[in-house]
Amino acid sequence: MLQEKNIMRINQNIFLKIVSFFLFSIFLLVGLFSFRDYGLTIDEEFQRASGFYWLDYVLNFTNFESLKTSVDEIISKPRHFTLPPPEEYNQWGVIFDLPMALIETIFEIEDQKDYYHLRHFFNFILFFCSSIFFFKLLLNRFSNYKLSILGTLFYVLSPRIYGNSFYNNKDLIFLSLLTIALFFCFKLFEKINFKNLLLFSFFAAACTASRVLGIFLLFSFIGFHFLSISLDKVKINKFFPIIICCFFYSIFLIILWPYLWSSPIGNFISAFKFFSNHYLDIKMLYDGDYIKSTNLPYMYILKWIFITTPILYIFLFLFGYLKTISNFFKNIFNMESYNSSVNFWESESEKKDLFILFNLTIILFYLILFKTVLYNGWRHIYFLNVFIIYFSTLGLYNIGLYLNSKFKTNLHYFITIIFLVSVSFKMISYHPFQSLYFNNYLKNITHEKFEIDYWGLSGKKFLNDLIESNKDKASIFVGVASYLPLERSAYLLENKERKIINIVGQNYSEADYIYTNFIYEEGKYKDFKYKIPENFTLIYDFKIDGFKVYEVYKKN
Repeated sequence: MLQEKNIMRINQNIFLKIVSFFLFSIFLLVGLFSFRDYGLTIDEEFQRASGFYWLDYVLNFTNFESLKTSVDEIISKPRHFTLPPPEEYNQWGVIFDLPMALIETIFEIEDQKDYYHLRHFFNFILFFCSSIFFFKLLLNRFSNYKLSILGTLFYVLSPRIYGNSFYNNKDLIFLSLLTIALFFCFKLFEKINFKNLLLFSFFAAACTASRVLGIFLLFSFIGFHFLSISLDKVKINKFFPIIICCFFYSIFLIILWPYLWSSPIGNFISAFKFFSNHYLDIKMLYDGDYIKSTNLPYMYILKWIFITTPILYIFLFLFGYLKTISNFFKNIFNMESYNSSVNFWESESEKKDLFILFNLTIILFYLILFKTVLYNGWRHIYFLNVFIIYFSTLGLYNIGLYLNSKFKTNLHYFITIIFLVSVSFKMISYHPFQSLYFNNYLKNITHEKFEIDYWGLSGKKFLNDLIESNKDKASIFVGVASYLPLERSAYLLENKERKIINIVGQNYSEADYIYTNFIYEEGKYKDFKYKIPENFTLIYDFKIDGFKVYEVYKKN
């Protein structure tokens, strides 16, 4: 009987392995066939230029003269930035941008549309790889293929994260690298060997080279390693792995971040200070009011996460998060007074849960209590999604344990699958604007209460539709009643189509059409340069899920 159960379990795992391979294949194919559908954000031009600035710097240490000449030609071309030029703003990590610049140069990609599509392709590929490592991370923690598949679907079918995975060259790169680093961190918790130390050091350094905040992962690992040592005095001599980890982390960090080459310690401190004190004092539309980025309400982060995350994930997250806190305090209160060791966890699994709990809680408290400057929702902290989805999976796991012990049922799996199917259809209906997703449980989500298309992604659709409806015209003049630069969306048009479009900004007297996506410096009625003239009539408004993304006006 026992042998039959083992055979059934083995066969089930083989089947689930096939299912996981099939789902990953579908995910990859969807990304490969759709990465060209997404618009261009206001940051991508700067990120591309930053990659070339640092590629030019790196080539100074080589003999590749022809390559350097090509890079210099690209750098000398006119640029249009929202931010200062890269040479004045060079503290940003370029772990993604520099390789993209190298590929673009080697393969002589000259068309604007093609090199931005290239970036979108590799942006997605890295996120796809991170989803595989997240699956492995869950399998490492739960040893359950069914649960790991569902948890990975939570990770992939997070609409805002998925949408950003094609074009967000900063926040999603950091999230992807952090996810991979967490997997190797879990491997280290189980077995400390040179291979795991080397891989964790590399990806932890890659996280930091992407965003300086990534250093928290190294410190939290060291902290938990010391706690493990204090729990078992036999391991008191195992300080050597920390030395190895810190050594290779430092080496990899310097290699991956050219900004550190001239002065590793001094420039790292400089970058840390820069990002700690760097902020733009801008106003953002939040819940119907314009608020300063330097004075965010305490609930700003939590509310944005709540209204833009599928509701089941939120429910399961709360269950998993609170259960982990409960286990932590239970272990504290159950410690015997005569026991000199502190048992924060009862197993390696609880240790991993507590590690995720510690990191998420500390980061959230820091962001909220110190009112850290954020812009446009929670995109700068999208990396927290890996922690959120981890606890959502843990919540599903704990609910499953309860239902199986009480009612011998797997009803929770069925309900979860139904919900994931509904989220999938919702994401299809949003395509290619998944990053504008709201969960619709607050019915007052409108463009008059929250910034919707703050990155100008709808510009590409607007221009394509405009050209399609004006095929007989050799030239179209477009006014822009928005803060965002519409001309960048034209980069993704065909070359002959770009010549048709003429962006005239707020010179409405010259415009045939006016486009607005409702993004303003301080509000439509405070800055009259965005007021639509009376001789223009609304001819089209684009809506998703009932809220407006943009409007189009035509001259009478």
